[in-house]
Amino acid sequence: MNIPQILGFPLLAVACLELLLGILLLRQNPRNSPVNKATAACAIAAAVWSLSAAFMYIRSSMGLDHIVFARLSWIGWFTVPTALQSVLFLKDERSRRARIAGMVLYPFWTAVLALCLFTDLIVTNGYVPFPYHNSPGPLEAPLRLIGGLLVFWLVYEILRLRGRLTGYRRSQLGWYLSGTIIFGAGGAVVGGFLQLFTGTGLEPTLSAYFSLPWVLMIFYAITRYRLFDVRIVISNTMSTLLLFALFAWAHVVLFRLLEPFAGSVFAIPLSLSVIVLLFFATPFSRTVRDLVQRSVLQDKYLYQDVLRESINAIVTILDFGELLDYISDTIQKGLRAECVSLYLKGEDGRFALRHGIGGIAQAPQGLTLDPAMIDLVQQAGTAVVREELERVLSEKDFGGLNRTLREACAELIIPLRYKGQLAGVLTVGSKGNGEPYVQSDIDLLEVLAGHAAVAIENARLYDEAKRAQESLRESEARLAIMAEQSIEKYLSK
Repeated sequence: MNIPQILGFPLLAVACLELLLGILLLRQNPRNSPVNKATAACAIAAAVWSLSAAFMYIRSSMGLDHIVFARLSWIGWFTVPTALQSVLFLKDERSRRARIAGMVLYPFWTAVLALCLFTDLIVTNGYVPFPYHNSPGPLEAPLRLIGGLLVFWLVYEILRLRGRLTGYRRSQLGWYLSGTIIFGAGGAVVGGFLQLFTGTGLEPTLSAYFSLPWVLMIFYAITRYRLFDVRIVISNTMSTLLLFALFAWAHVVLFRLLEPFAGSVFAIPLSLSVIVLLFFATPFSRTVRDLVQRSVLQDKYLYQDVLRESINAIVTILDFGELLDYISDTIQKGLRAECVSLYLKGEDGRFALRHGIGGIAQAPQGLTLDPAMIDLVQQAGTAVVREELERVLSEKDFGGLNRTLREACAELIIPLRYKGQLAGVLTVGSKGNGEPYVQSDIDLLEVLAGHAAVAIENARLYDEAKRAQESLRESEARLAIMAEQSIEKYLSK
């Protein structure tokens, strides 16, 4: 194996990892997060970049034409605007700057890629990857400079974001942001500034290797912080492979059965027609997927369907007591949680237990939430995971808070916000099967909590209106009685 092949073949593996990451981020995106979409776009662009670099090296080592892949490798610059968008969306998922950056930079680099592929203005036919030799087009140097300056902007935004992050959020995103800095800075140096200012003999497409630490650090963050359960990926992969094997086997069998009667020319479309009807016009494919999911996941994620259905039901319940009972019961049964409790803010500003099931149901009447927990939820702004606090807080700070959380049977603490204000807190205990919560659990509970906060406020207003109406009827009845008594007294005179 020669040096270009040694350089090329590992990039095929890197491309597979990046493509897998892109698919996972798109598929495991319950909140339809723009951060996931931008990061997935970055991973897919990096995958195409790594593939083009790999084929360029391998084909050049075999004496084959490699220029088209040298031209296509400029798609690597697409990783800069996609990474920049993901960082800006991390600051604010409705970021106007992120959307403007995408509207400007995506068309720009699309035009650059088109010039690469169809003209000699950037990459010429004199490009040789090993030993590296280049006869650059007139636009190559200024475009590499623009790309390098955009990386400076990306690193600047990352450093600003890191300065704003605290606690668990900083730990969770630290690996992704550090990997992005390595990826961006390495690519800018090797693929940008070294080519402009030093005349080095280092081939610029080697910067694709800097995507390896980036993708590995993201996979590590996914595993460490349980952004989603890898068993879901295994289940989907097994379902796809099994369906493909059944499809191929059925095609071979049907072709051999039909060939003696219809001939080889007509046997192929006939067999494919039968297979299409079987796989897509019947529940067969869905049945296969369900079987695989039950065997791999053991129905552990069917609760998500239950909770999604419950969101629609919550907003239709107006009776206050019935609503609190339904919310707690749905979460407890869906997640098989040990306990669920709802604390609502009272007129005195304290958060009192209004409903609880499981271990918390034995708590004394009027139990209020510790102010330290309220401060924790206020500072986080999102769901808080007790287990993760241990990683980011000192032993001294975590000790007392941990006791409070355990006494409240709170593994998850989720804010209930109404019109931007904290109106209540939902706490959920550990899963009965001992499994940890993954990000899709938390995302779904946050969505449910948002609907529940609105529904609770509506039920409260309905309850107040109902009591006011009853009070009015009682007042009217008392007035009627008093009027009758007055008339009787007057007549008796």
